[in-house]
Amino acid sequence: MDTEPIWSMLSRIQVGQIAAWFAVISTIVTALCTGTIKIYNIFLKYKAAKDKDEIQEKRISEQQEVLDKHEKTFEEIRDSLAQIKESLNVQKDVNLKQVRHTIVHTCEDALDKGEISINKLKSLEEMFEEYTDIFHGNGYVKTLVSRVRKLPIVGKLDE
Repeated sequence: MDTEPIWSMLSRIQVGQIAAWFAVISTIVTALCTGTIKIYNIFLKYKAAKDKDEIQEKRISEQQEVLDKHEKTFEEIRDSLAQIKESLNVQKDVNLKQVRHTIVHTCEDALDKGEISINKLKSLEEMFEEYTDIFHGNGYVKTLVSRVRKLPIVGKLDE
């Protein structure tokens, strides 16, 4: 192989052309590197935004699960409170009937005897106060109590 034609061909190339080609190739490589870096930075920003969105979506999903659990708990509490309210209304009705019965029985007993002890009167007044304040009692019981109040009071107050 004859190396002389290669050397003669290389010797005919001017230094300015080599410099020009080197500058062109360097510019192309620099442009490619700069473009690649810019594209990579854009990719990193996109990836960071996408990761942030995924994290946000995960948090929202977790929060929704917590809210759903709380809503279920609140619904159970509402149901329990409704049952308690219904039970208390039944208990209130029972208590009303018991208080009314006790008042009526005490009044009829006192009216039959024609007198009432001071302790029974005190107890009657306390029940009657509850009956009217809490249960908003009726006129029949009020009439009985007013008749008993007119009866003679016997005995001493036990403290």
